[in-house]
Amino acid sequence: MALIVETAEKCGFEYAGAVSQKNGQTSFKKRQNPFTVLSGQLIINFRKVRKPKAIMKANLGMEISEIFMQTVEGIIAKNNGATLEQINDELIIKGLELGFLDLLKKEYSDLTPFLLDTFDYDDKTELFTIKKNKKFKTHIDLNLRVRYYLISYLRRMDLEKKQPTFDEIILHIIPLLKNGITPENQTVLNVLSQIAERVGKDQWKLKKEGQQGLF
Repeated sequence: MALIVETAEKCGFEYAGAVSQKNGQTSFKKRQNPFTVLSGQLIINFRKVRKPKAIMKANLGMEISEIFMQTVEGIIAKNNGATLEQINDELIIKGLELGFLDLLKKEYSDLTPFLLDTFDYDDKTELFTIKKNKKFKTHIDLNLRVRYYLISYLRRMDLEKKQPTFDEIILHIIPLLKNGITPENQTVLNVLSQIAERVGKDQWKLKKEGQQGLF
C-alpha cells in the first residue's frame, strides 16, 4: 500500500485520502479464511499536482505497539464493537495519514492471532469487543491520545481542503477517546493550539511540519 502511494508521488500524484468500499459479496477464499482475507476494497484517492508532498511522518510520541492498540481500541470504542474489516481499514488509513504504514505492516502482518487473543469475538455479529469484565489496555497519556487523533483528523481535513471548526473537531475525536478518561474541551483546545493554528473566527488547520509543539 505504501509502495503504491510512493510510486504515485514519483509520477506527480499526491495522496488525497482513502475510503473503504464493500461490494456486498464474499469470495470463496474469504469463506475459507474469514480472518485473513478481507472483503471489499480500500479506494485510495490521488490528485495531479506539480510538486507532490510526501506523506508526513507524524511525531506522535508513541511506540508502534501503542499506536496499534490505540487505533484498534479507538474503533471498537467508537462503534461499540468492530469487524476485522473495520479494524484493518482504520489501521491502513491511519497508517497512510500519519506515515507509519510500512512499520505497521512489518510488525503486524497478520492481525488475527493478536485480535483473538486480546479481544472477545462474536461469531454471529463478527464483532470484536473488549473482553468481558476487562478494561481497555491502553494507558497512554491523555494528551498524547488527543494529539494522535487530532493530527490524523486535521491531516485528513487538509487533504480534503477543509478547515473544521472546534465544535466539529470535538464531535469527531471524543467518540474515539471513550477508552479511558474523556478529556474536557479545554484539554483538547490546549493540545490543538500546539499542533494547529486558528484560521478566521473558529476554524483550524494543522501547522506545517516543524512548527508543531512537542510534549
